[in-house]
Amino acid sequence: MMKFFPYLVSFLIFSAFMAAIGVEASAATNSARSPWNSLGGVITTDPTVIRNSDGRLEVFARGTDNALWHIWQTAPNDGWSDWSSLGGTITSNIAVERNANGRLEAFVRGGDNALWHIWQTGQGNRWSGWDSLGGVITTDPTVIKNVDGSLEVFARGTDNALWHRWQTGSNTWSSWSSFGGTITSNIAVERNPDGRLEAFVRGGDNALWHIWQTVPGNGWSSWSSLGGTITTDPTVVLSPGRLEVFVRGGDNALWHIWQTGSNTWSSWSSFGGTITSNIAVERIPADGRLEAFVRGGDNALWHIWQTARNDGWANWGSLGGVITSNIAVASNADGRLEAFVRGTDNALWHIWQTAPLAPWY
Repeated sequence: MMKFFPYLVSFLIFSAFMAAIGVEASAATNSARSPWNSLGGVITTDPTVIRNSDGRLEVFARGTDNALWHIWQTAPNDGWSDWSSLGGTITSNIAVERNANGRLEAFVRGGDNALWHIWQTGQGNRWSGWDSLGGVITTDPTVIKNVDGSLEVFARGTDNALWHRWQTGSNTWSSWSSFGGTITSNIAVERNPDGRLEAFVRGGDNALWHIWQTVPGNGWSSWSSLGGTITTDPTVVLSPGRLEVFVRGGDNALWHIWQTGSNTWSSWSSFGGTITSNIAVERIPADGRLEAFVRGGDNALWHIWQTARNDGWANWGSLGGVITSNIAVASNADGRLEAFVRGTDNALWHIWQTAPLAPWY
């Protein structure tokens, strides 16, 4: 028996060694299977994502030098460029929209608190220099496309009122014009099913207020309150046939309200949850259902989605991660949703669906 003892000891040591390797390999495999992926960079604002006219996603953020930086898919649905600077001096998050001819145009608040913009001069990655649209703005700018393709920009002025400016030609703009009101948030704007723009803000009473075009492209109503108690910027999205607005309530849960007619609205309804960010909402291209994304109390990415168009919602689900920004979400050219956040290392991180209507990982 004793002469076999050294072999037994050797076998046990070898087995322990192999088990340790197995544990390490398993940990490495689990790490490799992590759904989150870094796109690097060091960003100091929330990310903003938009899809180019050719289907490629492009993400914008401010860098540590206060300039505008961007990174883009090198082909629709896959592959990313290196980070590239567009210069400028930025003191806000970035708003980006596609012009009527498909060129991207980005809007920021500059170091002088005026509205500045820069735009693609052609397909690909050619951009203009920076140009000022003046004004003195005290929120992030918000940009949207009118029914005729012209861009319109909204921001709060020094008087806390809502101001806007709009394109009058391919690169000519109106003067600034005020809607009045008392605003305590950034502005959310969306196009109604009939093409009329509608803007939503948190008012001085912390309720949701809105104002809307009376005809597509021209003429605006007076302000009207939709009530509620709001503790974030509102988020509005066009669901099939109606607008729907999402906010965090005084209880830190997710609340929403939706149109029941051309200018009639539901009562407020809660999804519960514990939210520590603004709300990002995207419409799923394949079937029109909405999906909402937030940072939870654990700083992970949480989402909730409609189980049918305009009706029924799932329970909350976690996508993990550790997030230090609001969330940006867009749909890829193939219909897969993709979410972008700033991580604890201040880099840009992203997570995506594995296929349209499929799980995220």
